[in-house]
Amino acid sequence: MTNAEDTFSPDWRSPPGDSLGDLLGERGMTQTELAERLGVSLKHVNRTIKGAAPISPELALGLEKVFGAPARFWMTREAHYQAAQARREELEVLEQSADWARSFPVKELRRRGLIGRDNTGAELVRELLNFFGIARPGQWKDPIAVFRKSAKVESDPFALAAWLREGEILARDVSCEPYDQSRFLDMLQEVRGLTRLEPNGWWPELQEQCASAGIAVVIVPSYPGERANGATRWLGPDKALIQLSLRYRWEDIFWFSFFHEAGHVVLHRKKDVFIEVAPRDRAGGVAERQREEEADRFASRTLIPDVNEHRLSTLTLAEIEGFARRLGIAPAIVLGRLQHDGRIPYSHGNDMRRRFVLDE
Repeated sequence: MTNAEDTFSPDWRSPPGDSLGDLLGERGMTQTELAERLGVSLKHVNRTIKGAAPISPELALGLEKVFGAPARFWMTREAHYQAAQARREELEVLEQSADWARSFPVKELRRRGLIGRDNTGAELVRELLNFFGIARPGQWKDPIAVFRKSAKVESDPFALAAWLREGEILARDVSCEPYDQSRFLDMLQEVRGLTRLEPNGWWPELQEQCASAGIAVVIVPSYPGERANGATRWLGPDKALIQLSLRYRWEDIFWFSFFHEAGHVVLHRKKDVFIEVAPRDRAGGVAERQREEEADRFASRTLIPDVNEHRLSTLTLAEIEGFARRLGIAPAIVLGRLQHDGRIPYSHGNDMRRRFVLDE
């Protein structure tokens, strides 16, 4: 006897009722007779054949007995049909979201290999959903709205979202020990010395040391229109992420940003998220500005301890390198502090500053 499961090569995009109707015709069986054999109403059989009612596990077991096709055939048939229906519905949603997709820095995402080079329309939307790890465009959140306490809206929210997401993806591959604040504070003193090295000398050690204290540090180059110098958030109860951008590539800005973000890790709640921008771009209420100022002070005092404040106030341009050497930090950090404080013009001493170009 031929197994009914072997009789069909079904089109999974058609409802399983089509296969059921074909079987009835092959066997010369009426819908009324099938309803009687199954112990269900004629209306239910009719709705199933028309695809208006799904095949339930109980019905699949009944069809197995009537026609000999295993219940798994009917359940697989139903599952494939429902999946095909969902894909068709999803395609409509994706096609309607093409404008949303084009708002992202697509060209840059492609250049970085984060999405395919040729997809457009619905396929581009699908790739962006995969990139962000969300099911539908409606689940995407504007980071300016979420993090507006940290940054003004001049930053392109779509570029900022791409930058933040790339950081999360990179951080997944950074294996960290559970967060240890004492270890992190001790480590920050060691990191001060790394500021004197060339970037390809300090980068591996910086990432390794921070990981040993529970902090994943990643560098994600800026996207066009994205204005963040750095960002801090917790990826879990024992793992924090410090993300830096090399937006300006000047070493003093980079290191101040790193220690500023470290200040947020040490001083502020794990549920808070911070995006660092230039002080002129900061926004938010009193509490938000206070937290940013606290992180600024943490960075300043860690890099140049307060005990050196009097000497710093009288420092000349010619004395910067010797002073920095005694502190064990890069001269550019001292220069940047003096420029920020208005003690040395921004046009002076910039031959002490290096611009970072990290290997890919």
